[in-house]
Amino acid sequence: MKISYPDDCDNAPKRRAVKNFIISLYQNKFKEFDSLLDDKFELEKVGEDKIIGKLTLDKYSSTFSEITELSIKEILSHGKFGACQGYIRDKTQRIDFAYFFEFKSAGKNVILKVSEYKIKTK
Repeated sequence: MKISYPDDCDNAPKRRAVKNFIISLYQNKFKEFDSLLDDKFELEKVGEDKIIGKLTLDKYSSTFSEITELSIKEILSHGKFGACQGYIRDKTQRIDFAYFFEFKSAGKNVILKVSEYKIKTK
């Protein structure tokens, strides 16, 4: 899988956590980001009325085996919140995404909640 992301992601711990979470999610490396997640972690798939908890996130992550490219265009963080946008591509389509993160607190880099938005674009 080809992966690209902004060069300055490692300047702030929360931006690094966002980058590492997204890359690990799409590479199906759940064990690598498990320590970043709060025990009450939830991933909301907006528009699908689906909430994925920490225990089922690895199953969700395994559905991305056909991804050929992951591009994170921007990563933002402020206080206890973070966000990123970019796209994934497989052999037949491109899907643009945006993720919004809520961390446990401004001082901790533990992810409490993620909202996922996806749009098929090509």
